[in-house]
Amino acid sequence: MFWKYTRFQWKLTLVNRKNWFIATFLLLFFFLYFLYYGQEGPLTMYDKKKMEMQLSYNVFDYLNLERHDIPEVQEVFELYKDLQSLLGMQVWHMAGGEDPDQYIEDGLEVNRIRLEIHELGNRGIPDHLVVPVDEILKEEALLHYIKDNDLPLTSESFLTNDYVTNAVSMMSGLLFLLILLIGGNEILVQDGKYRTVLKGMPIPFMQKITSKVVVQSIAIFSFLVIGLFIGIVYLTTNVEDSAFSFPILMYHDESFVAISTSRYLLYLFIGFAFVTVFILLLSVLMNMFFRHAVANILIGLGFFLLPDMVRALGWETTVLHPIKFIDIHGVITGDLAVALDNPFMNYWNALLCLSIGCVILIAIIFALNKFSYKRIPKNAPLEKAF
Repeated sequence: MFWKYTRFQWKLTLVNRKNWFIATFLLLFFFLYFLYYGQEGPLTMYDKKKMEMQLSYNVFDYLNLERHDIPEVQEVFELYKDLQSLLGMQVWHMAGGEDPDQYIEDGLEVNRIRLEIHELGNRGIPDHLVVPVDEILKEEALLHYIKDNDLPLTSESFLTNDYVTNAVSMMSGLLFLLILLIGGNEILVQDGKYRTVLKGMPIPFMQKITSKVVVQSIAIFSFLVIGLFIGIVYLTTNVEDSAFSFPILMYHDESFVAISTSRYLLYLFIGFAFVTVFILLLSVLMNMFFRHAVANILIGLGFFLLPDMVRALGWETTVLHPIKFIDIHGVITGDLAVALDNPFMNYWNALLCLSIGCVILIAIIFALNKFSYKRIPKNAPLEKAF
C-alpha cells in the first residue's frame, strides 16, 4: 500500500502547477544569474590585489601621525613598509602572468607580517583598515592549496568559482527556505481534496508522511541539482578560463581549509538534502497545527529570522544560533561562524543538529497523531484528526 500511495503522490506532484513553478524557478535560477552576473563579472585576482594594495597604502597616513612619538607604532610602520613592497610585487607578478611561485611566497610573507602586526595590537591603524585574522587565515589556506597542488595561477584563476559561490550564496538560506515552505505549505492538508480516492488506500499515518516527504524532497532536490548543472554548463562554454580546479574555502576546527570545487559541491548537496527533509517535516508539523498555507509560510520564515530579530533587540542568545544551519552555504564557508562569532557553527555540527531536529520533529508528529482524535458525529467511532 505504501508504494501505491507513493505513486499517487508522484501523480499529484506532476499535476500540481505550484510544483511546476518551483521546478521552472530552480531550473532557470543559476543560468539566469550567471547570464546577468556575467555582464559585469566578478573582480579578477589582479583587480582584487590592486585594490588591496591601494587600501593598504592608506595606512601610512595614519601611522605617520604617531610613529615618531610611539615606538610600537614605529615598529608597525617598518613592518608595513615591507608589507606594501610585497603587495606591489604581487600585483606586478599577477599583471605579467609570470613567476606564480614567487606570487605565492610573497603572499605567505604578507600574511606572516599581518599576523605579527596583530600581535603588536595594530597600533596606529584605524579599525576600518585592519585586516581581520579570519581573512588572513583564508588567504593562507588558499595559497597553501595552490602551492601544494601546483596549480597554474593566473588573474582569472578563481573566476568560475566566484560565479558558483556567489550564486549558491544567494540561493542558500532565506530563498531556499521560502521555496521549501511554498512546496510544503499544503503537504498534509491537500489530502482533504482527495478523500474519496484516499479511502481506497488505507495506509498508516507515519507511512503517509514518509511518502509525502520523500516525494517532495526528491522533486525539489532533483530540480536544484539539474538547475545548478545547467548553470555550470553555461559557465564552461561562455566564461574564459572556466576551470574548476581551484579551491573553495571551508570552515573547519575554528579555522579555514581549502577544498576542491567537487568536494564543496558534494558537501553542499548533502547539506541541502538535510535542510530539505528538515523543512518539509517542519511543514508537516505546521500543517497539523495550522490548516492555512500562508500561515505556514509566515511562521516558517519567522522561525528562520528569529535569531536575527533577537540580536536586533540587543540580546545574544547562542541557543538560537543552530536555527541558522538552514543556510548551509554560510555554514560551509564560515560566514555564519564569523558573523555570529560562534565556532560551533561548522558543517559537521550542522548535519548533526539537522539530523537531531528531524528525529525530534518525527517524534512530535507521531505523538500528535497518536493522541489527537475527534468525534463525528455523536455515537460515531473515534476518527484520527490527521
